[in-house]
Amino acid sequence: MSDTAIYDAFARLVTAFAAAQDLACSYPGLGFTPPAGAGARWLELQWFPNQTENYGMADDGPSLMQGFAQLSACYRPGQGIMVGTIITDQIIAAFAKGTTFAGMRVERKPWTSSIIQDPDRHMHPVTIRWRGFVSG
Repeated sequence: MSDTAIYDAFARLVTAFAAAQDLACSYPGLGFTPPAGAGARWLELQWFPNQTENYGMADDGPSLMQGFAQLSACYRPGQGIMVGTIITDQIIAAFAKGTTFAGMRVERKPWTSSIIQDPDRHMHPVTIRWRGFVSG
């Protein structure tokens, strides 16, 4: 399994989630203009593949691929934090422990971090850790 295939499969899950919630989503490396207006809400995806662990002595032995994604619930200031916490609850449920994609598995319950408050947006990042064994 390649890093590209893993990201592509995860991004498709995010796309389906965003569509089901009627939220626009920003993806790494792609242009994005957040929705405007005081009630605007959207998602932002960040992708963090991590070090591959070797689990076999032979060159074609198994390897553990791992990493995490952060899917942030974003919205305009002045709406209160419940706007973000409702979305983060939905993200945590949609990407629950055991969710699979491209041979990878979400290894633990996703969690939310501290709210990031910028002048033009508030963000609630949700970390989604994944890992999976591959051959060769």
